[in-house]
Amino acid sequence: MRYVVIRCEDHARAREETTSLLAGAKMAYLEHLAHAGAAGLIRAPSARGRTRRGDIAIDRFSLHCALVGLGPHDPAAAPGPCAAASANAQLAPEETAWCCELVTHQDGKLVDPTAGHITTKESAILIQALNDRLGSETRRWEVGCDAHHILVLNDPMLGDVDWRASSRAPELLVGRSWRRNLPHGTVGERLREIVEDASNLLETHPVNRVRIDLGENPANLLWLWGGAQAQPQRSFRERTGRSGAVVSNGFLLRGLARTLGLDWKPGPRSLEEAPIQHLTQTLAGLVERHALVELHLEIETEDPIERLCAMERIDQHLLKPVAERLPRLGPWRLMVVIDDRRMSGAIPVIAIGTDLPPAPVGSLTAEQLAASPLAFDDGPALFSWLTHGDME
Repeated sequence: MRYVVIRCEDHARAREETTSLLAGAKMAYLEHLAHAGAAGLIRAPSARGRTRRGDIAIDRFSLHCALVGLGPHDPAAAPGPCAAASANAQLAPEETAWCCELVTHQDGKLVDPTAGHITTKESAILIQALNDRLGSETRRWEVGCDAHHILVLNDPMLGDVDWRASSRAPELLVGRSWRRNLPHGTVGERLREIVEDASNLLETHPVNRVRIDLGENPANLLWLWGGAQAQPQRSFRERTGRSGAVVSNGFLLRGLARTLGLDWKPGPRSLEEAPIQHLTQTLAGLVERHALVELHLEIETEDPIERLCAMERIDQHLLKPVAERLPRLGPWRLMVVIDDRRMSGAIPVIAIGTDLPPAPVGSLTAEQLAASPLAFDDGPALFSWLTHGDME
C-alpha cells in the first residue's frame, strides 16, 4: 500500500479580512474526491488553548508528528531535539535543546508568534548578540531559520525536563500572557530568567529599532518551549518496515524527518503554476520509491484573490495528476488535510483510495464537513484510520 498525505497549512497573519483557504476557491478535483471518497474533520479539544478572539488553537507540530505515525508521547516528537536536528546542531548527552522563537510581545502578551515574519538575515544578527552577551560554556544559541532557532543548555535545573509538560508553541499563546504560560516550579523560574535577560537585550537592539521605524513587528521577546535531551530514536523504517519521505520548507518538519531517517526534500518557494508542476514531478518520483510521502505546503499570502488562485493551482496541477497516477502503482490511499487557521478548532480532511470506507459529503462547506460522521479527536486517530494499523 502506498500512502500520500498532502497538507496545506495556512501561514498568513491572522487578520479579520483574510479569507479561509477553501472559501470561494474552485476546488473541482478536491470536491470530486470528497464526493467519491470520505471527508470530515479533525476536531481539536478546547484544552489545547484559545486565541485572543476565543478561537480554539491547534498544536500543529503534533499534527505533523501524527501524519507520520507518531503518538503525542513519542520521544521522537520532542520539538527541541527536532529543531536541533533541523539546524544540524550537535548535542552532548547532558545538553538540552529548546525551541527558541523570536516573537513579538506587547504589555506582557504575545501578539505575533513570527515577529512579523522576521527574516533569517535579521534574526541571525539577534542570535549572535544573544551569544555575545548571554552565552557561556553552558549556554549557547544556534541559528535556525526565520523566527525559529535553538537554545542549547547544560543546566542541571533543566536537564530532566518533561517537554510534554513544559511551555507550548507560541502560536498557541497569541493574546495571552507569556509569563502565565511558563511551566510551574523551578523550570518555569529558570526559563523566566533567561527570557527576561534576553528581552532586555532584544528591546533595544538596532535590528528591532529599524523594524519599528519601518512599521514592522519587533522580535522583542524570546520564547522557549519543547525542551528535551536528544535520545537515540528508531527510524521510520525500523518502526514500520517501510520507507518514507517528507517534502516541506517547515523548519521543525525538516528536523522531524531527519530524526526519523525519512527522505527529505525542500518544498516550493512559490505556488505559481511552474513550481507546482515541478513539485508534481518530484512527488511522482518519491511516490514510486516510498510507502509514505507527506507533502507540506505553506500558504503565506494574505491577498484574498491570490489565496484562492494558489489553492486552485494546487487542485488542478498537483492534486489531480497525483491522484490519477497513484492507482497505476498498486494499492494506494490519498489524504488531503486543509489546515486553515480560520476554522476554529477544526481541520478539514478528504481521503480516498483502495478499500477505504466511503463517507462522502455534498460540498466542502464548513456545514457539510461538520455534519459528516467522519470526525477525529486528534491526529493519531486519523493516521490509524487512514492506515488501518498497516503502518503501526
